[in-house]
Amino acid sequence: MNSEDVIVYMTALVAIGIIFIGILTTIFHSALIAPIVIIGVILAAFVLLARGNFSHKIESIEKVCFIITLMAIICSFILLYKPM
Repeated sequence: MNSEDVIVYMTALVAIGIIFIGILTTIFHSALIAPIVIIGVILAAFVLLARGNFSHKIESIEKVCFIITLMAIICSFILLYKPM
């Protein structure tokens, strides 16, 4: 198994962890964290579909997903901690 395959599997494990923790947080704390779970599912799909030539395919998707994830986290925190 070459190093690129290991990176793909480790990244997939991180995405699965994001999904699992996001679901637990959504169930036990607040539904406002649900966008992070959705983004985790999308990232896991990207990682699992981009097995061949991983580094070149995922580089352009990574920038877009980072910005989307950052916006979702910011919106989640704003909605979670807004004064009532």
